[in-house]
Amino acid sequence: MRAILIAATAMFVGLMAGTTAPADGQTLTEMAAAKAKSGSFVDLTPAMVAFIDTTADLADADRVVRFHAVFDPVLPGYFNDKGDDQAKIDASIAKTLREFPAQKAKFLATAAAFRRAFDLGQAHFRNAFPDYRLTLPVYLVHSMGQQDGGTRTVGGQSILFFGADVIARIHDETTIGPFLDHEILHAYHSQFFPDCDQLWCSVWQEGLATYVSSRLNPGLDDRQMMLTMPRPIRPEVEPRLKEAMCGLVAKFKSTSQDDYAPLFYGRPSKGPFPPRYGYFLGYLLVQAIGETMPLDDLVKLPPAKVEPLLLAGIARYGPCPADVTP
Repeated sequence: MRAILIAATAMFVGLMAGTTAPADGQTLTEMAAAKAKSGSFVDLTPAMVAFIDTTADLADADRVVRFHAVFDPVLPGYFNDKGDDQAKIDASIAKTLREFPAQKAKFLATAAAFRRAFDLGQAHFRNAFPDYRLTLPVYLVHSMGQQDGGTRTVGGQSILFFGADVIARIHDETTIGPFLDHEILHAYHSQFFPDCDQLWCSVWQEGLATYVSSRLNPGLDDRQMMLTMPRPIRPEVEPRLKEAMCGLVAKFKSTSQDDYAPLFYGRPSKGPFPPRYGYFLGYLLVQAIGETMPLDDLVKLPPAKVEPLLLAGIARYGPCPADVTP
């Protein structure tokens, strides 16, 4: 059954306009892998729409099992292997598959327009950073509500990943350009700043991406910089910046997901600040550092220089309590 489903879904790819069909005998997984090796654009949305349409009569549980059979080999670890969260992910997949007909028209329009938007986004980014070259494969998918975009490691490979479903829901013509600048910056920045698990690294990476998008698109408001999701961050954090920054110092080198989540995840948390407030703190810190050097130099700062600059920036909001140290 699994082989039949994968082969059938691969066939659907060729039936969708503007999409290249797999070679004879080639599965969807093999096609995606071949494209990914060349660093090209891998559009999985036609296969996903075809799967949703042709499994509409199945019970939720069967539909989710078949969804995993088709797409887990293509995107290993993205929809599966979630440990204690897998049941919640599967429930979300079932709900998303069920509700797709109401979102189908907007999803198809977004997916169809995205390739052109991405090409324009790359050209816009290259105007500011002439040495930019796309080195990661780009995947366009239905993320089952998980994200609009970002760099991800899937099956041991770094990819630039975009969810057309969430893009259709939260972006428009005024936000798509800054959003692409933000995500392309992450892909570009990775060659100068290796990823690390400590919290300060994410503060720098996300703050830098937010700041660069504002520099490349003068006049952006907080909504266009994605600082209002899931609710406006600035009004709640700005009056308590010292408290927020001192809290950041206390967790500066933490590798705990419990410390990371309130600053960068969109889900509600029990802390005193709104979800994703780390983006705002990072933006403020990078903005101050950015006033002292050219943008190209800022983006290419190595970790050894970034860490003390961040600590010095945070210190300007102090003094913090004596027992608060990185």
